Amino acid sequence: MILNVLSITEVFVSALSLVLMAWAGIFSLTLAFRWQAAATAEQRFEVENRSHLVMLVAVVLLGIRLLNWPLFYATLQSFVPDIDGAMCIFGVTQVKRIMTGASELVKPVSFFLIGAWLLLHLLDQKTRSSPLMGKKLYFLSFVAIVVVVESLLDMLLMFRIAPGTLVSCCTTVTDILERPTRLVPQAALGPRYGFLLGRAYYAGNIALMVFLVLALIRIKPTPSPGRRRPVAGALFLFAVLNAGLFVLTQIEVHSPRIMGLPFHHCLYCLWQYVPDTILMYLLFVLGTSAVGWAFILDLFGRNRETASALPASMRALYGFSVFCLAASLVMNTVHLAAA
Repeated sequence: MILNVLSITEVFVSALSLVLMAWAGIFSLTLAFRWQAAATAEQRFEVENRSHLVMLVAVVLLGIRLLNWPLFYATLQSFVPDIDGAMCIFGVTQVKRIMTGASELVKPVSFFLIGAWLLLHLLDQKTRSSPLMGKKLYFLSFVAIVVVVESLLDMLLMFRIAPGTLVSCCTTVTDILERPTRLVPQAALGPRYGFLLGRAYYAGNIALMVFLVLALIRIKPTPSPGRRRPVAGALFLFAVLNAGLFVLTQIEVHSPRIMGLPFHHCLYCLWQYVPDTILMYLLFVLGTSAVGWAFILDLFGRNRETASALPASMRALYGFSVFCLAASLVMNTVHLAAA
């Protein structure tokens, strides 16, 4: 294990999350069963009273876990000088490739689910009788499983990355002609795939923002809001596809140009050489996630008591998404123009 302030913090947060979220997941599932079986208002009131502690623990811990994603990459960056052959985070990820890859895949899922649960909890707090309590408890038990898996992976990874390990640098993987991010778009779009990807990036982001603004304007409290859910689902699907396009375009077209290295396609190097692009990526992640969070709220948060609060929350999330996506787009454009 490589000992520094960041790695110790990562292990501490992971160990705390592992223990407390395992307890919160089991306890919330037990309370969910009791809530579902409650036949009277008094029984439900008792379950609600017993849920206060688990809700408090969940809100605090999950709020901390939202920051774990950037902490994880900051910790890996701090390991670069101690890994032989590593020039950026990519080299560190090669020490334990499967474990690191699994952790990197789980983190965006965990981030999205945590944000969705916190927003669902906030929506339920705006009501008088907590009509979303059952859904909230079941959802929390599922989120707890993901957080426990993520925490366990992070702890094991921190302990198993040894200083002095010899690895290959990123150029041996990201810059070869046979890389999938080059072969797939080139086969589909032809030799001008770079130019077309760049145009598709702007078209996709602008179209998504326009659709979000239209949806924001049209969301109104109505007696039959059923039409809203397919629109929210379609926007979420569009946002996910746009995220894939964003990553592909960044790897193949934008990051080499921003770094001033035409044949280098490593995003980890981009974050290292141009640190403010981390903010650009964070804004894009938040903007994309907000679209999905609005869909989750409409999926699980619809109730007579949330009839006015739910549309307002969805409008706020769509507005937040437009702001974040626009800010990310502007930052990217400025970097490309400066390059």
